[in-house]
Amino acid sequence: MARFRAQPLAQINIALEALLNAHLAVEDAGYVAVDLYDGCMLYDFDQQRMMLCDLDEYRPGPFTLEGDRLPGSSRYMAPEEFVRGSLIDIRTTVFNLGRALRLLLDAGDEETQWRGTPAQLAVIVQATAREPENRLPSVSALVDAWQAAGEQAG
Repeated sequence: MARFRAQPLAQINIALEALLNAHLAVEDAGYVAVDLYDGCMLYDFDQQRMMLCDLDEYRPGPFTLEGDRLPGSSRYMAPEEFVRGSLIDIRTTVFNLGRALRLLLDAGDEETQWRGTPAQLAVIVQATAREPENRLPSVSALVDAWQAAGEQAG
């Protein structure tokens, strides 16, 4: 992770774009992310390319959480993923992706060394709102907001 975070911002942003684009396909297929965390993201430093793996928990959505929690790293998980009976839908995936964006664009694990722009951070804040109804409503909306925030930076 430290090596990835040390890459130039342009390379990191290309990798994040690949992560988001993959989840547009997930959304289009009617699935929601389950157990998305940095261990699912492999970065090929030679090819400067982000690859995803270990996505076997993804499920058709929306669905109701029947257990006490979903599998995953709590650093990436939405609040509803810890509550039996809660609705898991595309807004949960938006939260997961928002956390990934936040963690991958920070220079450290404490989330005190933000490397992105204020506009990007504002998108992340909206994507990771505690209440699902306050989040961006879809991966597509997240991608649109993220791209607009990137254009403000450039």
